[in-house]
Amino acid sequence: MANTKPATADANFLRDALHKARLAEAAYRDAMVDLTDAQALRLQLLKDDLVPAASSVPAVEGLVDLALIPGLSPRLWIDPVSSVVMEPDPRTYRFIQDTAHGREIMLETADRAAMAERIKTHIAHRIVARERQLAGSATGNERPRGYSIGTLILAWVSGFSVGILTLFLGGFLLSRFGG
Repeated sequence: MANTKPATADANFLRDALHKARLAEAAYRDAMVDLTDAQALRLQLLKDDLVPAASSVPAVEGLVDLALIPGLSPRLWIDPVSSVVMEPDPRTYRFIQDTAHGREIMLETADRAAMAERIKTHIAHRIVARERQLAGSATGNERPRGYSIGTLILAWVSGFSVGILTLFLGGFLLSRFGG
């Protein structure tokens, strides 16, 4: 009988410890969900600040996404290579851009208005770069100049003359040394 009491006490202790561990895990999961929801809410507020500016300029269409992607670490995509995340803490906005050399931090601040202004500046620079690219390609759309008719006639006459000269020279050499 003496052996059954410690086994029961160990089982009760383990059961209590397991119950406490499950409660702690549930509290942790709830906190993580609340944290993720808070980050997503902050990013949604930033997106709401940016939408009026983005929708007021027709050149922004097709250039800016402003897509909020939920998840363990929510992300507000500005364009295909730029996004905002809440890092390194849940109150700090981090504007990052993916480059060929890795991720570049464009701005890191807790001030939503400063972040919105930086993103608007980024969008404006993207629009200017796109306009410059379109202007460059508009002048590049001209048909490339081919050869002029005079150049083609000169090439034909030169080729014909060299051919005739080669035939005469070949005939002369055959008649002199061939027979």
